[in-house]
Amino acid sequence: MQSTAIPVPAFSDLLRSWRRTRKHSQWALSDMAGVSQRHLSFLESGRSAPSREMVLRLSQALELPLREQNGLLQAAGFAAVFPENPIDAESLAHARQALDIMLTHQEPYPVIVVDRNWNLLLSNEANLRLFSAFTDINTLWEEIGGQAPNVVRATLHPAGFRPHIRNWDAFAGYFLRQLGEELATNPFNRQARELLDEVKGYPDMPASTDVPTGAAPLLTLELEKDGTPLRLFTMISTFGTPLDVTLQELRIETFFPADDVTDRFLHDLAGG
Repeated sequence: MQSTAIPVPAFSDLLRSWRRTRKHSQWALSDMAGVSQRHLSFLESGRSAPSREMVLRLSQALELPLREQNGLLQAAGFAAVFPENPIDAESLAHARQALDIMLTHQEPYPVIVVDRNWNLLLSNEANLRLFSAFTDINTLWEEIGGQAPNVVRATLHPAGFRPHIRNWDAFAGYFLRQLGEELATNPFNRQARELLDEVKGYPDMPASTDVPTGAAPLLTLELEKDGTPLRLFTMISTFGTPLDVTLQELRIETFFPADDVTDRFLHDLAGG
């Protein structure tokens, strides 16, 4: 079967789309980028071609992620400047070492490392233990379509955590809202759009994504295991100064117990 190449959009169209996505007028963007409004208008109409430096200046003014800066450069006919290395590449060895330290030192609490589309890249033993306490991880991905491990699918699909989540409407609504907000800032992420469309079709998805109100300071993931209620909250970390696409898109999500019962449960799973 012959694959169909994805067409590269014209630079002028892509620039105009990003400006509108960021809700900037031509005047505002020209001011932020230090370029005349007339020249920006010519760039958006295709009457002028940008220099490499101008593309980067506009990308930074638009606060584009590194991946999208590369895309804007390529649309203008230039080579990408930001590398995208696999997480186990030699050039990322020190970053991977930092991730391994975080994964190990967080025991007995779960930690996962995901990419921008919530695909699971790394996890510690505590996460595997918690997952295995609720579902068979050896067959889970086959049951949800044989796709690569993905945290959103694992959480919301009926074969994953779904049957064990006690605050389903609030937590599923959080994921729908999160995916929607990410798409609002980057509408060109096709994989995120496909993921959102997929999970919206899962059974019993909430109609509302309103932020829960109440006295609780955090939205917790509330699970139930053999009649025991468990509550977890998360913290998300990122690399502070990435110049590699992979590193910029990594998110390290660390789970913590929200009560003593959950704390004891996680320690018991670890055998201590």
